[in-house]
Amino acid sequence: MAERTLRGVSVTRVHRPDVGIVTFGTTGRNRPHKAQHRADRGDPRVVAVLAGIAAIALILGVWTLKTVNTQDIGGAGLIQALPATYFVALGLSLTGFVGALGQKVPRPWLLAIQLLVLIVVLHGADPIIHGLPRLEASYRHLGITDFIAQSGGLGRKLDAYFNWPGFFGMLAMLSNTTGVHDLTWAATWAPVGVNVLLMPALLALAQRLTSGPRQAWAAVWMFYLASWVGQDYLAPQACALLLLLTLTACVLAAFPGWPWKSTGKLAHRLKDLVHRLEPGRPAPVPAELSSAGTVMPAVVCLVFLAGMTVAHQLTPFAAIPVLVLLALSGRCRLRSLPVLALLFPICWLVLAATPFLIGHLQTLFGSIGNINAATSASLLNRVGGSPTHQFIVYSRLAEGAVVWILAGLGGLQGRRLRMPWLTAALGTAAPFVLFPLQSYGGELLLRIYLFSLPFAASLVVLPFFPRDSSPPGVRRMIALLLLGSVIATSTVAARYGNDAIENFTPDEIALVDRLYTTAPPGSVLIEAVHDTAWRYKHYAGYRYHTVLQAEPARPGDPPPGCASINQLVPSTGAYLVVTSSQAIAADVLNTGPSEGLQHFIDRCAQQGGWSMEYRNAGGVIYHLQGAPNGI
Repeated sequence: MAERTLRGVSVTRVHRPDVGIVTFGTTGRNRPHKAQHRADRGDPRVVAVLAGIAAIALILGVWTLKTVNTQDIGGAGLIQALPATYFVALGLSLTGFVGALGQKVPRPWLLAIQLLVLIVVLHGADPIIHGLPRLEASYRHLGITDFIAQSGGLGRKLDAYFNWPGFFGMLAMLSNTTGVHDLTWAATWAPVGVNVLLMPALLALAQRLTSGPRQAWAAVWMFYLASWVGQDYLAPQACALLLLLTLTACVLAAFPGWPWKSTGKLAHRLKDLVHRLEPGRPAPVPAELSSAGTVMPAVVCLVFLAGMTVAHQLTPFAAIPVLVLLALSGRCRLRSLPVLALLFPICWLVLAATPFLIGHLQTLFGSIGNINAATSASLLNRVGGSPTHQFIVYSRLAEGAVVWILAGLGGLQGRRLRMPWLTAALGTAAPFVLFPLQSYGGELLLRIYLFSLPFAASLVVLPFFPRDSSPPGVRRMIALLLLGSVIATSTVAARYGNDAIENFTPDEIALVDRLYTTAPPGSVLIEAVHDTAWRYKHYAGYRYHTVLQAEPARPGDPPPGCASINQLVPSTGAYLVVTSSQAIAADVLNTGPSEGLQHFIDRCAQQGGWSMEYRNAGGVIYHLQGAPNGI
């Protein structure tokens, strides 16, 4: 056999006894060339550069956050204390992700690394800067977990949280199993850990809402960019959200299709409507599973529903409209699942959370259908405080509105281009069903945004991707990068706008520790403003009271007087704690007396019966002598 190559043509001659010499000629195009293969896969040098950008963004971002002076954090939050190098690191992180997204062949490991860097830089600011758990609720949750771990039981009449003990019971079990009883480190780094745990569920859901892997990764990226609500701390809401996303992804993957046969008139009309709304998408094809094979996925879905039910009050009710709309659009063929999603939380509320239900009937059902009350609680009552705080509130409302508007525009673009959009649109709209039902302490609109964001993110990024699986062009990549930069900057302002209120100093923790060593068990402990890092231990060992709520004062509210403190003091006396965070909260939110919190406390202390027990840089502890005829 002889072989020669001429002008790209390879000639091979083979001698066969029957016919003699046979010549075969092939062009070079038929044989894969190493350079061509490398070009199809993408230049490895570009991949190395993108990985290097991620490393630089991570190092620069962490270093910059470590150098932030907490004394510079004021009424506008963290954004006024961040140096320019932080935004350089954030910009590098965004550039690295968009660059990885634009590769000819997307590399999941590279995209995952870029997202992890973004999580640390954008959502890990608080633990890196402060090194302590954020929000007074984190310390309260640590106390609930400690109570369950130590007592092995639930104080259902002690606190409403014990009526939904799933999350705290899990933490207590892990604490007793591992022997790690101090979970402060977990509460500190929860914003990073929660977002990392959410990534697989977000990606699995996005892959079933979008037309390709690039758009799915971009949707997860957009979720992290626009996630300013801050519910990623050590809380049942974070656990329940993870279960909700996983449940929805499981339903879309294992049980696509219609829950009824097509013989009925209503079913025919629904199918026709779905086809007209999303004409470019074929009818859902049920997964190729046997009847026995569907049992395990169905059981898993029920476990997710049960987990949400015992962990959180609101999230199970958010799952109901999502599952109903999936069934009505032919994306969930388990007709019993929406029914069970409704029965689970109702049965739990009536049978297991009875102490809470009896004492909160008016709170739960008194405002059903009252849209004005929901609007006032979620919008009007939250716009107040200092001008800088009002700016933060308006920034949050504006970012939420922009994300929903962009999602609507993305849905219209998807329908025009015959790309998948309907399921994501239904998931975005479903949580709004909760709005007229209950105000949820004025936080319902925030939770609606949180529940709808994973679906809305898929629609926001839809216009930046072509119909086929090819990478987006340079113009689309630049536009996506610009949009991501604007939303990320807005999230820095919105997410950390209350940073001066939501975080605490080591001196404040030392002050509370001193309070617990000073006050005998069973004492009444009073906080001037509801912004104290306490109750992380001895949860049931004291009686806790609050003078002023950490929320903007409403017009017409009478100014507080010293009597508002004295009426909380029993005949045996009490201890009053006033911290630096309380003073900042009163100033930023314009709550409490116009003279300022500290002047108000000093004036009350002069009336007699007050004695200072301890003072440090974090605040002061007073012992209040009880009157003989006190409560």
